[in-house]
Amino acid sequence: MPNFVVYTNLSKDKIPEDFLQKACAFISKELGKAEHYVTVRVNADQMMSVGMSSDPCASVELKNITDGAKNKEHAVNITNFVESTLNIPKDRFFITFTNERREDVAFNGKTFA
Repeated sequence: MPNFVVYTNLSKDKIPEDFLQKACAFISKELGKAEHYVTVRVNADQMMSVGMSSDPCASVELKNITDGAKNKEHAVNITNFVESTLNIPKDRFFITFTNERREDVAFNGKTFA
């Protein structure tokens, strides 16, 4: 169920070809969820800025069925992952966590509750 989304002002050609696969494997391992449940999306070429600067930046979202207890740990690891794979400095993006309830997420016609 994890849904990992990166909005960035990087052009599509600056996103490594294997980024989706690497991000899927990373999120799967980070959260302890099977890869076939992980969704990764990249929205490149966004008109955006952070701190009034259009230098490379991003907005990162992670939606997951969780209570959020490990969000601090995940923040460090996701920051390192985004910085190392997309070359966006860690002070140029924010991460938003959305902690979903099992009954609010469905897959294959059934909720996880």
